[in-house]
Amino acid sequence: MFKNEKVIEYLQITLGVFLVAVGFYFFNQPANLITGGVTGLSLIIKSIFELAPIGVSIFIFAANLVLLVIGGLVLGKELFYKTIYGSLMLPFFTFLISLTKVSPAILYDQIAGDNKIIIVATLGAVLTGLGLGLVFKNNATTGGSDVVVRILHHKLRLPNSVSIYIADGLIVLLGLVYTKNIELTFFAILGIVISGYIVDKVLLTGRSGYTVFIVTNDYHLLKDLIYKKINRGVTKVHVTGGFSETEKDMIICTISKNQLYHLKAIIHENDPNAFTFITKTSESVGIGFSK
Repeated sequence: MFKNEKVIEYLQITLGVFLVAVGFYFFNQPANLITGGVTGLSLIIKSIFELAPIGVSIFIFAANLVLLVIGGLVLGKELFYKTIYGSLMLPFFTFLISLTKVSPAILYDQIAGDNKIIIVATLGAVLTGLGLGLVFKNNATTGGSDVVVRILHHKLRLPNSVSIYIADGLIVLLGLVYTKNIELTFFAILGIVISGYIVDKVLLTGRSGYTVFIVTNDYHLLKDLIYKKINRGVTKVHVTGGFSETEKDMIICTISKNQLYHLKAIIHENDPNAFTFITKTSESVGIGFSK
């Protein structure tokens, strides 16, 4: 099981890095959107030195190497190894795509109209946010400014989205100084906000659910059915009615979204007089929900 989990982790990291590379190569790069990170910084370097796509990949690799060492010293061994993988895979995918001889502007040129830059910035941000979310969810980074994001999150306990705004925002400001293009800077900021929002959503996906509180006279029956039917643990609490002063048992059970219907059916069929209230749980951490 441990080996299978590791394989799944690295498959998700690989997919995440690939999405980031596609978002950068086909959307941010042809639109010259400096949306932060080493990839955003590489666009500035590309313009200054007129680098070819392969040169951009080499710059990303070199910058990632420096930040990789910093991340290893600050964030620990496990993230260090995964960051090595992510740092290598991002320029690898960028390089691999460039070898296909597919123009970075192939999708960019197909979008027409005045809303072109809005569409490009949004699509690039969505792909980047989804990719980074998968990478962060598996305790890894793609290197570069992602290391800075994780350091801010780890040391200052900032949300990942806020850490992204800070780390990438500095690169965007540097891009504004270089390009002096307020319009592109605005859409770059829009892209950062969208990607940061999506990162937070992806990190919570699979961990959110519902917590059900059941005041019952038949604790043992409901407990056994919950164990058997939906394979969830429960917490037992003794409670006393405020008006009747009657003592009862209350079951607390946190479940995933798709289990809510089954639990409600169990309660209705076996203890219809039970008093039940349900709250939305934004994140569930522990065995059965997250590592």
